[in-house]
Amino acid sequence: MKIINTLGPKQTDSYKAAQYLAEREEVDIRLHDSFDDIYSDLSSLKDEYMLVPVAFRSAQSNDNWVDNNYKYVDQLAIVDTFFLPTMPMILVRNLHQDNQKVVLHPATSAFLHDFDEDLIHDYVSSKPEALEKFLHGDYAYAIISEEWFENAMNQGIDGSQFEVIKRFSPTMIWCLYKIIGK
Repeated sequence: MKIINTLGPKQTDSYKAAQYLAEREEVDIRLHDSFDDIYSDLSSLKDEYMLVPVAFRSAQSNDNWVDNNYKYVDQLAIVDTFFLPTMPMILVRNLHQDNQKVVLHPATSAFLHDFDEDLIHDYVSSKPEALEKFLHGDYAYAIISEEWFENAMNQGIDGSQFEVIKRFSPTMIWCLYKIIGK
């Protein structure tokens, strides 16, 4: 059985993409806190698999899918690619915060290109982490998964302080690597 390493938690698009693969064959999905964690541990994951979106950008370093595809060419072999729609995302504003802080995954920062505000970006490793920080931190804005935001609103959080500014529904290309080691 294939062991597929990807970004967690289960609320991520990465998990949903791994589930897509699990519909085609039996796999064991292992979730990690960040893609950086997986890349840094490739030697111990030999003969397993890694599922990563081509939009990957690290919240912890300057790493991204394009550079890592070449950087790890001796350790990773592409065995499959496919595309899937992402979960719809929203740019949301907290009307009770009067600052220019936005929490988001680095890969979603391109959605701010038409936004007129000069924002202070706080990057996190996943959209679920962005949602958690947005709901419990001092952020005026966030780019988060719409479904998980609505779930939070249905669990007793007062939604009157939030305004959805824009909705995004991109398609993602996914790359499945076999971890071959050096």
